[in-house]
Amino acid sequence: MQRSSRNVPQLASAAGIPRFRQRVFGRFMVAFCAIIAATAGSIWLALGARVIPSATLTVGVMAGLCVSILISLLWSTRIERRVGDLMQVIQSGSPSLGQEMARRSRDRLFAEVVVVWQAAVKGLQDAWVEKQDEARRNYEAFTEFIRMIAKAVDERAAYLRGHSERVAHYSASIADKMGLDGDQVEQIRLAALLHDIGTLGIEDYLVTKDAPLAPDEFEIVKAHTVKGAAILRPIEMLHDLIPGVELHHESLDGMGYPYGLKGEEIPLMARIISVADSFDAMTTPRPYQAAMNSDYVLEILKRLSGTRYDPAVVTALVSLVRSGAVEVKEMRVPVSFRMRRPMVETV
Repeated sequence: MQRSSRNVPQLASAAGIPRFRQRVFGRFMVAFCAIIAATAGSIWLALGARVIPSATLTVGVMAGLCVSILISLLWSTRIERRVGDLMQVIQSGSPSLGQEMARRSRDRLFAEVVVVWQAAVKGLQDAWVEKQDEARRNYEAFTEFIRMIAKAVDERAAYLRGHSERVAHYSASIADKMGLDGDQVEQIRLAALLHDIGTLGIEDYLVTKDAPLAPDEFEIVKAHTVKGAAILRPIEMLHDLIPGVELHHESLDGMGYPYGLKGEEIPLMARIISVADSFDAMTTPRPYQAAMNSDYVLEILKRLSGTRYDPAVVTALVSLVRSGAVEVKEMRVPVSFRMRRPMVETV
């Protein structure tokens, strides 16, 4: 669910080139010194193991060492320059630069390496971009499928039409307002889309009932949270959404369901969806209550802030509504608490 940049990361740091040169220089030195030692030993044996004057031996060793240093320095510098040019070509991703560098180089082997490496990197880049496009298409298809499921859930009752979409919009807006990163906002949005998926396991007559639920009926409907979690659990890629589906009816004071969690025991995802769900339920017409004015609903949410709802989440929603970032269409005349069903029975 994470969006990826199309910029291929740098293959190596320019600071690593001097270290590379030092290693090459050291290995050349070891090789040349070994060759000089072997040559001197061979000459000594060829002369019948005669004693060579110390002055001559010293001069010979120093001369060999100087030659080794000079050749090692020249070769390591040349290799460093070639490696640097090759890295520049690879990291630039520019075919024209690679072709120009290969054309200007008098080292045919290096020119061939540039062309081969550039072709290889270009193939990797193309494959990476193709995989990213495929992942994006798959993700879009996946989210569209979730939207279809949410719409199917909402279509079971006329008063629920658009409910999941609105709750997802409110939840994502709240999460963004609270400063959560893009991945968290998207997870919360998807969880909010599916927050009522468990109602698929509830009998139709209870979901579509146009009168307040009896206590025993409400106990059945309350099971939609755990039923929703059970529906998602076999799908590994949806596991991150389960807390929002299973726990969005928990209450900070422990009076919610299904587990009676308190305070920070309730994941932030669920606390956000809880506020968004209640806000939409109270600002849209339901069989058991008339739609309420959003300002009036915000006062209710603030009154229950700290006991049922997370104060930070409520504050974010209030700010969004007051600034116009979240707009509730078809505002209705406020109604009194007596016309509403008790808060604990809101599904």
